[in-house]
Amino acid sequence: MRLSRHRVSRLITRRAWWGLITALLVAAAPASGQSATVSGVVRDTVGLFIAGAEVTVEGGSARAVSGEDGSYVLRGLTAGNLRLRIRRLGFRPAVMDVEVPTTGLVDVEIQLVQVVTRLAAVSVLARRDAFESRLAGFYERRDRKVGHFVSRDRIERTHSFSFTDLLREIPGVKIRPIGNIQKAVRIRGSSCPPLVFLDGMAAAAAEFDLESIDPGMVEGIEVYSGSATVPAEFAGPRNLDRCGVVAIWSSPSRSRRRRPDPKSTVDSRAAIDLDGMVGRGEAFTAAQVDSAVTLVDGGLAPEYPIALYRDRRGGRVLTEFVVDTTGAVVPGTIGVIASTHPLFSLSAREALLRAQFTPARRQGALVRQVVQLPIEFVYPTSP
Repeated sequence: MRLSRHRVSRLITRRAWWGLITALLVAAAPASGQSATVSGVVRDTVGLFIAGAEVTVEGGSARAVSGEDGSYVLRGLTAGNLRLRIRRLGFRPAVMDVEVPTTGLVDVEIQLVQVVTRLAAVSVLARRDAFESRLAGFYERRDRKVGHFVSRDRIERTHSFSFTDLLREIPGVKIRPIGNIQKAVRIRGSSCPPLVFLDGMAAAAAEFDLESIDPGMVEGIEVYSGSATVPAEFAGPRNLDRCGVVAIWSSPSRSRRRRPDPKSTVDSRAAIDLDGMVGRGEAFTAAQVDSAVTLVDGGLAPEYPIALYRDRRGGRVLTEFVVDTTGAVVPGTIGVIASTHPLFSLSAREALLRAQFTPARRQGALVRQVVQLPIEFVYPTSP
């Protein structure tokens, strides 16, 4: 059957209208079905970021765990009204109702209330003489902006166990194999090695293997390209500083940093499921034991980070870990719940590896206990 031209025109017009209506409905769909994202931070009642908090959506599969900066991100959600559930060992579980707008993006700050009894805070008071006497010259020369400087803060950010890796970004520094040294350093195209100083003393007049220096033992590095820029403190005899100077400053009390065991399947930076350990009866909380863990007098001695002392910064770290039946901290369980600076976190972690506690008892037997311990770094205010 053949359609008239008029009927064909009406049919096309009707289809066009239905197409327009369908397009409008699709455009309006994000209000109830678009892929949404909820992000934000988790804090405690005093405003510190909380790490390791689990954030989930009721009735859904989305899950996020807050990082050391307290941040979390939930993706692939449906816009509309959502209910968030937040839980973290040591804090009261929380529920938050969130309305996700049609844009599909919303920022939600979460506050958790502490319910676990913590050990009394350990205070670390910075001693002026311990820092100013050894490194005063280093910071004075850095402030004059002559030469190139690598601070402890930058060393930590590299996460490298190779000393020469710390020098690669310095202009003019070249690293290549020379003789028996696989990573020899040359500055500004010179053919001779730079003069190396260790804590203000010349290390050697000949080639010095800088890879023998453990970055974990270093607080600061100074690099000068030639005699014209070398300070009087590092002027070498017989013009040995003509090929540049590398001055290294160590921390006398810092522990040697261990290289990771390639055979280990556990990432020491990964969050440990302490909640699961408690649930399985592998460790207990303070409320579940008869005699809780206590810190042995003088059993914890964190070091005040020199870079933060220089910046006159105090801070606080809330740590979490498991104390075993001998009173030692189980290394793989050390975590940071909240911190005001990563260097304070690092100092706390290193100190806990050497800490000593009195173990917990439950029904007369020694048991493992989950412990939360605040560590406060106090910058001196009096002269």
